[in-house]
Amino acid sequence: MEKSKTSKKALKGLINDSIQEALKSLELPAPGKKVKKVLLRNSKKLAGIFSDAIKSENKKKKKAAKFMEDAIKSKSKKNKKPVAVNLQQHEAVEA
Repeated sequence: MEKSKTSKKALKGLINDSIQEALKSLELPAPGKKVKKVLLRNSKKLAGIFSDAIKSENKKKKKAAKFMEDAIKSKSKKNKKPVAVNLQQHEAVEA
C-alpha cells in the first residue's frame, strides 16, 4: 500500500489555481477583492472536504487489507485446531 499524504494547504492551492484558470477561460472581467476572497474561502472548504474524503478512503483500504490478512491467518488456524480437538474429545469418550 502506498503512503501518500495530501495536506489541506496543498489541496487548497491546487483547487484555487484550478478555479482561477477556469474563470480566465471564461473571459470575465478582472476579479476584485471580494471575488478573490470568496474563491479563497470556497477553495479552503473544498480542500477540507477532499482531504476528509481521501482520509476515509485510505482508512477503508487499510481496513480491507487488514481484514484480508486476518482472514488468511484465521483460515489456516481453523483448519488445524478442530482436527486436534476432535481427536482428543473422541479418545476421551472411548476411554
